[in-house]
Amino acid sequence: MQKNKLRPINIVFYSKWDSFEKWRNILINHNMNLYNWPDDFKKNSTYSNINGALVWDPPDEIWKHFPNIKIIQSLGAGVDHILRKKIPENINIIKLHDPNLSNQMAEYALMSVLMCKRKYFQYSKNMSNKKWNQLTPLDNKDFKITILGYGNISKLIIKNFKSMGFNINVWGNSKRNLKNINYFFGKNQLHESIKNSSCLISLLPDTKLTEDLIGLDEFSLLSNESYFINIGRGRTVNQTDLFYALKNNILTGAIIDVFNKEPLDKNNELWNLKNILITPHIAGITNATDYTSKLLKENFNNLYLNKSLKNKVNITLGY
Repeated sequence: MQKNKLRPINIVFYSKWDSFEKWRNILINHNMNLYNWPDDFKKNSTYSNINGALVWDPPDEIWKHFPNIKIIQSLGAGVDHILRKKIPENINIIKLHDPNLSNQMAEYALMSVLMCKRKYFQYSKNMSNKKWNQLTPLDNKDFKITILGYGNISKLIIKNFKSMGFNINVWGNSKRNLKNINYFFGKNQLHESIKNSSCLISLLPDTKLTEDLIGLDEFSLLSNESYFINIGRGRTVNQTDLFYALKNNILTGAIIDVFNKEPLDKNNELWNLKNILITPHIAGITNATDYTSKLLKENFNNLYLNKSLKNKVNITLGY
């Protein structure tokens, strides 16, 4: 057992957004070596000593240089940026689950809901017109929220909202036996979960089942004053329908952090709307943490000992 734990762990890193230096410094503390792609490698060579990858949206070509990679660790909560690539078979893909990231997402969700409930969009319009008009917000129990997706981040958000007295529905793809939660599942129960809600929040992953799942039919089921918040994945929403719903006041407002294509094109018509708040995929920003580094080290040890891996992605389901 001791011999397995001393096996060297060499990891290739790729991300346009995350800090290589920060990750390298923290992984060194856990006896893992991190190398930056492509700077630390020769273009036409292969490296059999690399057994892991820490990546966000890696290029397809990267994998041909590293024939012995056993674990790919995502640098974000989602893994669609990996699954869409041509990765070798029999590689373990690990989703990021870090309390730091979850807390950020929960903060963003709470901020967004309170902005909607306290009529941010109406006051923003009034301010543009120099109009002083006090508006009365709904009580929390009357501001019904439907959350799409039931993962670790969703659970924390639900806990926070329930503690504040919000009326919550939750929808997921799979059947679950949950207590004290109005839970709906499957495509046939999607509309039932959404109907007459004041706010629809998507935390859905990007899979074949969720692509364009949310559109005009779903927005039209919401209450007369309604809001949409997306901190899941952009491809789960029909962006043309989103624009139409906002333009025609089917939605009162929307707070959107993720888009079909990022960065959002400067010519995209969503920029011109007054009842949308756009943020650049910052609801949860991945930080180099001891928590994630320890889990990565633990997963390599488990791999060498033929034990199950934590946070392993079911490639068939896509999450």
